Amino acid sequence: MSHGIFENEPDDDHGLEDEQFSIAIDDSILSDALASVEKRLGRQKRSDSMNLGALDLAALAAVEDELAIEIEEESDGLNTSQASVEARLRAMEAEEEAEALQRKLQGLSENRDQIEHQMHSLRSRAKKANEALRLAEQRNKNLKEALEKQQRDVDRLLERRKKERKDEYIKGQSDAVLALADVVDNLFRALEHSATDSTRLLEGVKMCLGQMAGNLSAVGIETIAPEPGDAFNPEQHEAISNEASEAVESGHIISIVNRGYAIDGKLVRAARVCVAT
Repeated sequence: MSHGIFENEPDDDHGLEDEQFSIAIDDSILSDALASVEKRLGRQKRSDSMNLGALDLAALAAVEDELAIEIEEESDGLNTSQASVEARLRAMEAEEEAEALQRKLQGLSENRDQIEHQMHSLRSRAKKANEALRLAEQRNKNLKEALEKQQRDVDRLLERRKKERKDEYIKGQSDAVLALADVVDNLFRALEHSATDSTRLLEGVKMCLGQMAGNLSAVGIETIAPEPGDAFNPEQHEAISNEASEAVESGHIISIVNRGYAIDGKLVRAARVCVAT
C-alpha cells in the first residue's frame, strides 16, 4: 500500500523540493504505521502474556489489514488536499482572468463612450454642413434666377433701344425727305417758266433756296454760309485755295465754293472757301 503513495510523483517543473516533500510525507505515514503496529503488538504481547497462549496469526493479519486501510485513508486525504490546493489555484487564476476581463471591458466601455461622443459630434457637424449646403444651393438658385431676370431685362432694354434708334433714323430720313420735297416741287414749277420768263425763273430759284434753308433749320440742321470778307474760322471753314487780294485783308474769305452744315453744333461738312494771303 505504501507503494501506491509513491506513485504520486511530482511534475518535472516543481523540481527537487516537491520530491523531498513527498518522501517526507511517506516517512511520516510509515512512522505512524509502525508505531500503530508496535502499539498493537505491545497490547497483543501483554494479552498473550496474560493469556499465556499461542500467537494469534489471524489477529495479526487483521491488524495489518487495518493498517493498510489507515494508510490508504491518509493517502486519499493527501490527494484530496492537493486537489483542494489546485482548485484554489485555478480559482485564483480564474479570478485574476475575470478581473483582467473586467478591466478590459471597462476600457472597451470607455472607448465606446468616446466613439459614441465622436459619432454624435460628427453627426452634428454633418447636419450643419448639410444645412449650409442647402442654404448655399438655395442662394445659388436665387442668384441664378436674379441674373437670368436681369439678363432678360437687359435684352429687352437693348431691343427697345435698338428699335428706338431705328425709329429715330427713319424719322430723320422722313424729315429730310419732307424738307427737300417742297423745295424740289418748287424748283420744277420754276423750270416751267424758264422758257417764257427768266425773271420769274430766277425768283423761283431764290425762293427755293430760302425755303431749303428754312426747312433744314426746322429739322435742326444749321447752314454755314460765310460772306466774303469774313474772317477765316478753321473750325467751320475749309480753305481750298489761297489767293492774293487787294480788296480783302489777309486771312479773310475771298469767296465761297460750298456751304457747310452742322447738326446740334456738330460739324457735318465745313464750308469750302478761298482765303486771301
